[in-house]
Amino acid sequence: MEIGTRAGVLGQAAQAVGNAFIGKGKCFICVVATGLIQKKVKDGATDEDVANTLTEQCKLYRVQEPAVCDGVIRLFAPEVVYIINNTNLTPNEICSYAFTDDCGDDFDRKHDWTVELPPGPKPPVEPEREPKAGAPRLKLLQLSDTHVDPHYKEGSLADCELPLCCRGTSGPANGKRLAGKWGDYGRCDAPVALLENTLQHIAKEHPDLDGILWTGDLQPHDIWNQTREESLSILRLTTDMILRAFPGVPVFPALGNHEAVPVNSFSPSTVTGRLSMSWLYDEVATQWAHWLPANQSGLVRRGAFYSVLFKPGLRVVSINTNFCNDKNWWLLLNSDDPDQELHWLVEELQKAERAGEKVLVVGHIPPGTPECRSVWSRNFDEILLRYENTVSGLFFGHNHWDEFQLFFDRAVPDKLRPYAVAYVSPSVTPYEKPNPAYRIYYVDGEHPDTTYSVVDHDTWTMDLKAANREGTPEWMRLYSAAKAYNLPSLTPSSWTRLVRDMASNDALFDEFYKNYYRDSAERPACDNQCRRKILCQQLQGRSRDTTPCQLFLPLEVSGKDVPDLKETEVVSPTTQKPQLPMASSPPPSSSSSSTNPTAAIVFMLLALISACGVHL
Repeated sequence: MEIGTRAGVLGQAAQAVGNAFIGKGKCFICVVATGLIQKKVKDGATDEDVANTLTEQCKLYRVQEPAVCDGVIRLFAPEVVYIINNTNLTPNEICSYAFTDDCGDDFDRKHDWTVELPPGPKPPVEPEREPKAGAPRLKLLQLSDTHVDPHYKEGSLADCELPLCCRGTSGPANGKRLAGKWGDYGRCDAPVALLENTLQHIAKEHPDLDGILWTGDLQPHDIWNQTREESLSILRLTTDMILRAFPGVPVFPALGNHEAVPVNSFSPSTVTGRLSMSWLYDEVATQWAHWLPANQSGLVRRGAFYSVLFKPGLRVVSINTNFCNDKNWWLLLNSDDPDQELHWLVEELQKAERAGEKVLVVGHIPPGTPECRSVWSRNFDEILLRYENTVSGLFFGHNHWDEFQLFFDRAVPDKLRPYAVAYVSPSVTPYEKPNPAYRIYYVDGEHPDTTYSVVDHDTWTMDLKAANREGTPEWMRLYSAAKAYNLPSLTPSSWTRLVRDMASNDALFDEFYKNYYRDSAERPACDNQCRRKILCQQLQGRSRDTTPCQLFLPLEVSGKDVPDLKETEVVSPTTQKPQLPMASSPPPSSSSSSTNPTAAIVFMLLALISACGVHL
């Protein structure tokens, strides 16, 4: 039966979207489908009309399992209708937003914006300097991407057809792989027992912590099955567990994209009523009040960001990076610095500069990740460069891998100067094959000449397969960054040299790749294309910008093709040496380090985004 006679114009649109993931011409079909959807909604289609029709087509074209189609679409339908009714974007602009790689940058070019920096000259750049040997240090824990699953069930199916397994609802085992007591590689999140064991181990092994950087993503990956009530319940559960494990230790939280219901959906403060973020932000303010001063509650309730003085001369600024997430369809309503967060960040850094303070910035989504909108990432990079003397550390999560991202001064286009490094923490959850892990940072401490910069960091992990076999996790320090990579210091120049060295040194890259997965027994093989992609990701502090990759890496990452480092040194504030010439052809576009088939994320106006390739 023709879809037009069964479901009208909205049905045609949904069918077109389904075809987009079956055949070619994704962008053309997207534009046609979006126009039809816009017309139908403007003509009065309700949330229920949209949900019913799209659910039918999701099942018909087998975009995902029926339960996922039902749950995800019904969660997103009210948002879809609201945004359509409150935007004047064309189908071309909407498709450009959703599929930038396929549909061009119409949205970005039309919705470009710049955060104004204070007038006056930038202070002279302080040369890179190593902290004094033997000076006091601060010891900080970074805990990220716990993704605890209260419905995890030992002995359940660990390899199911759904985006999240290891639950009683995952389907019959039938002799297939079963979930272990402490978690499982694959599409399984952390059981409560794993998070409890992790926190107990950290408290025992590291009783001398000075602070905790808690960088978000608390909820499991069952995004079709979410409720606001369960999201808040997991927030309270995790907060309570951290309070019990680390009484009296300062905690600096940041909000992950999975805390929202639906996932990734962070509306601006101008949206009120049932679609506002007050249901989450109010509870977050209540829970974070265990550690934050009362004068920050208003900012948290407004946009989940804040600024606090941690030590004399050292400030922690937590930003809500969900305002850069390209899966946050609310940005179609207003992508111009939502809730003025970056303007606020400039004000905080300016005050810190005047006061002679150093600043640690914490957030969830790393700015260089491709799913961070390029315009937001560019503005963040320019703010960071202006205040490079003030910001002494950057800490993010989200990617689940053990890695970092580098930022470059572009004053001389072919001689990029590395000026900052963001540390990207590994995850506690073993979702998609890494071993559970956490990070410990050693920061230049309180003394007259302190830099408050990271001196070294350790990654701790446990062998999940062995834990399930033996019955008890055995945590171990996997590596120290300075020792494992023979770094003289953890300056941006040192990290840049490491990336260059890994392009030609197989053993060095193999060590990095082992740590990337935390020595997981099930990490996949990594060929030269994989290797180059990972190395490029470490060079991208600015989203979707492959310039550093083209300058610092050859097209083939194997020994003889890599120029001698003596002839192509990186540029530091005190050295101006030649760089590797631009590659003759651009490298592949860097993208998320994950290829996890997480779950189908309902689009904003396209109706559906394929389950394959959607990030964590």
